[in-house]
Amino acid sequence: MISGKFLSPLAFSMVVCLGWLTWGSLPSVGQGRVSQIPGPRYGPTTPGGYYVQVEPRAVAIAYMQRPQITVAVANAAGQPVEDVLVTFTPSEGAFTTASSRTRGGTVVGTFTAGAGSDSPRTAYLVATVEDVAVTIFIDITPAVFQR
Repeated sequence: MISGKFLSPLAFSMVVCLGWLTWGSLPSVGQGRVSQIPGPRYGPTTPGGYYVQVEPRAVAIAYMQRPQITVAVANAAGQPVEDVLVTFTPSEGAFTTASSRTRGGTVVGTFTAGAGSDSPRTAYLVATVEDVAVTIFIDITPAVFQR
């Protein structure tokens, strides 16, 4: 049975907003775009014309933590690109990945801080796709600080 009452403007607006959000989040109807990670896009690269996104851009960790860093590579239309080489250069420690080539448009890896001093420091990790390099800053706090 259909009610003869009208929807309030607030309820109508909420229904429209929810529909719009749902429509935009479905890759099959949202122009084929798969949402990438948030943040700015860097590029285009040469010669591939790719755009690069990194998450997180900066992170603060305790010495023994191992933050996960994601690099996403997409074409100009925003669609993920497969099998693109991403190189990582840490200023200290190590960065490990299962693969240095994109799968599903991303490469995910873990940063491990190197043995350091008893004072806080900042390390960095440079992620490079073709000719575009993005720097991720990592603030490291030692396990024992201010004894």
